Amino acid sequence: MGLSTAGIAAMAEAIFAKPGAAVAQAYSEPERETLHFHSPAELCAYAARLEAEGAGEVFLAVHYPDMAGQFAPTRIALDPAQCGGLTYRHVCEGWGVIHVYLRLSSGKGLASQVSANSQKRAEKWQRHYPAFGPTDAWDWDAVGRHERRLIRVLKKAVAHDMAAGGLS
Repeated sequence: MGLSTAGIAAMAEAIFAKPGAAVAQAYSEPERETLHFHSPAELCAYAARLEAEGAGEVFLAVHYPDMAGQFAPTRIALDPAQCGGLTYRHVCEGWGVIHVYLRLSSGKGLASQVSANSQKRAEKWQRHYPAFGPTDAWDWDAVGRHERRLIRVLKKAVAHDMAAGGLS
């Protein structure tokens, strides 16, 4: 079951509840710039547009100033032979970036979730992803605090939707 309009709104409010939130598409559309969101209303309008277009999910990258680290879209190459002639897209990655995956009400597949790397996992993989910068540039306590807060809101939104029969 995907999130209702009310569930998406609750997550949007939670994401922007802390000052300085940087919120962007985790992956841009091919050959397009990354979309950045600056308010709950803007994020909700984006989710509504995607759902109207038949998309099944919203996938976001979230960063807060107190998390430190680096947060910026990076251009990655696509294989034109595998991607209908498309050559690039942008991705928002980083050791402590929080990923928010929201399955829309019409979506199938993965359940909505919030996730971020742990410090231990980031340190284990650091040598494989030098472009992410040093893991000690992140405030891991802040990453965990924000991740747990968003997970709590998501759990409440999912429970509310299930109690309401998935209707918004």
